[in-house]
Amino acid sequence: MTSTTCYVGIGELVSGRGRTGSVNADSVHSIPNAAILVRGDRIEHVGSEAAVRPQCPADTVFVDMQGKTAVPGFVDPHTHLVWGGDRSAEFNRRLHGATYVDIAAAGGGIKSTVAATRDASQEQMAAKARKTLDTMLLHGITTIEAKSGYGLNREAEIKQLNVMDQLSAEHPVEMIQTFMGAHEIPPEYAGRAEAYVDMLNQELLPEVKQRGTVSYVDIFCEKNVFELDLSRKHLQAALDLGFKIRLHADELFPLGGAGLAAELGAISADHLVHATREHMQAMAKSGTIATLLPGTSFFLRAAYADAAAFQEAGCTIALSTDYNPGSSHTISQAVMMALGCMKMGMTFEQAFLAVTLNAAAAIEKADQLGSLEAGKQADILFLDAPSAMYLVYYWGVNHVSDVVKAGRRVVQERRRVAD
Repeated sequence: MTSTTCYVGIGELVSGRGRTGSVNADSVHSIPNAAILVRGDRIEHVGSEAAVRPQCPADTVFVDMQGKTAVPGFVDPHTHLVWGGDRSAEFNRRLHGATYVDIAAAGGGIKSTVAATRDASQEQMAAKARKTLDTMLLHGITTIEAKSGYGLNREAEIKQLNVMDQLSAEHPVEMIQTFMGAHEIPPEYAGRAEAYVDMLNQELLPEVKQRGTVSYVDIFCEKNVFELDLSRKHLQAALDLGFKIRLHADELFPLGGAGLAAELGAISADHLVHATREHMQAMAKSGTIATLLPGTSFFLRAAYADAAAFQEAGCTIALSTDYNPGSSHTISQAVMMALGCMKMGMTFEQAFLAVTLNAAAAIEKADQLGSLEAGKQADILFLDAPSAMYLVYYWGVNHVSDVVKAGRRVVQERRRVAD
């Protein structure tokens, strides 16, 4: 029998509206003294408690949230979840003045993560990634996009995807998989980027497609890594096999990755610190979502993407942690909201949409996730805060006390509920 639960005593409910991403932050609305009726894994009614209570069937279980604030589950549309090793010592070296070039010359940087990922067992990486997912859930992230890309050979890339399959089957956090074999040129292909792309296109992409669990192909489209022609070649091969595509674009140089994303109809282009106005407009026209990663700019003490320019161009904007070992080692979407507001000129409403409805749109899930509306999946956060504004106003603090994922309460009073 399908269970029915009504969450009552909600001091304020804050959500966007719609089943696609939104450029217009006016869709963010507030309902005081709210209630949410959940049947099975779906939201059935949302509104004032006075309006929702009469809709509840006789067998409804009522849960009093004692004045907490309800918001949609956070979606993180750009993470590098699975990898081996640890780069905290390298981070401290940077704080002491070492440059990226210095660290890379000593065998650090992404090379060290690739080596550690190749050496790690599937069990070791699953244990590490499971712990990360637990922490994400406690901070209100209920759905993520997760990339491979720290193996850079067949065995290690497949091992990362195996870990994703395993965790998708056993963990409440919903996972959308991306293959990113073109994250960097591996040591054994040094100076032979085209040969590496040919190997990916001819050998790995078809094998990954046959798995049936990977939705997207991503590439680090960047100067001296995979430049425009090679990026186009790889992404077109992915499209020809039936993958959707996304890009790391224009992070370090104005190479034109944002324009390539628009040209090829990418679902999302990410980073975009150096994207041009022309390419922003092209992205808006193609419907490519601009996924901005302020945590990377903060962590690297680098420039931030121009959110206001993307907004002016008409782009839908998402925010993401870019969780990874080297350039943004964080899992807090609330902190991304705060950085978006404080460092990129976003309003609270824009930042709120960017981690909920628009983030869901960046993984093509806005019809099911990202807002608290009838018919959508019941992914709900309850904040121990007087308003949703505290996500940004009282920043750097985890306000999430309770999490409902697909209708099931998986965090209660800041503790994981046993599976």
